[in-house]
Formats: sequence, C-alpha cells, structure tokens
Amino acid sequence: MSFEGHATEAILEIHVATVTCWRAMNKQNELLDPEFIQQQRERLETLQSEIKSSREFRQEDELQLQAARRNQSHASGGDAQKNALQDNDRAVRAHARMRMQAVRRALEKIEDGSYGRSDQSGDLIPRDRLIALPASLFTVEEEEMRERDAERYD
Repeated sequence: MSFEGHATEAILEIHVATVTCWRAMNKQNELLDPEFIQQQRERLETLQSEIKSSREFRQEDELQLQAARRNQSHASGGDAQKNALQDNDRAVRAHARMRMQAVRRALEKIEDGSYGRSDQSGDLIPRDRLIALPASLFTVEEEEMRERDAERYD
C-alpha cells in the first residue's frame, strides 16, 4: 500500500475514533434529559430539607443534653464522657455541613447547566453514580483520589 493509502487509512481510523467518542459523550448527555434533571433536583431538594431538619433536631437535642448535664452531679469520668460526646457531635455537624455544601453545589450546577460534569475536570459523571449519589461533584476516580489525599493529611 502506498503512503497515501496508509495516510488515508490512518485519517479514517482517527475519524471513526472521534465519532465514537463524540457519540459516547452525546449518549451520556442524552441520558441526562430534562426529566432526569428534574427528578434529581427534587431528590436534592428533599435531601437538603432532611439535612436541615436533622441539623435542627441535633441543635434541640444538644440544648436538652446541656440542660440535663447541668442538673447531673459531677461523677467520676463525667468530663471524659462529655468531651467524647462533644467530639462526636462536632464530627457529625462537620459531616452534615459537607453534605449540605455538596447538595447546594449540585443544585447550582442544575441551574447553570453543568450538572453531571465533574467540578474538577469537567468530565462526565456516569448517570448511575448520579442516581446513587445525586450530589456527586466528581467522578469516582477523582473522589477516590481526593479521599486518599485527605487521609494522607489527617
């Protein structure tokens, strides 16, 4: 085969690969149709309400615990238990704040039309991941890398 024949064949292979990639990307975008986006918006709004309600419940619960502690005698080990409860409560609140931030960001992405794309790379987030975790802001690989980095610095 001549040089021109090889070049034409290579160009054809590149074109086929490009079209295949483009179709895969469009298929993902088609899967995020307006009905799916609306369902995700509703799920995210429900999740936002649940997080807010649980946060308010924890605040009420904390006030009741503080009142009960004031009425208790200072038994041995009480301070250690109190500190452990406070540490746990701080961790739960921090987790709830992070979840709320992710939910709010996902709702922002729905509004600006970027829902389903990674905040880090812009890559498409698979539909199945969005179904499982509607507030996903990163691909699985990116999320795993972020978790490894966070563990390294903890």
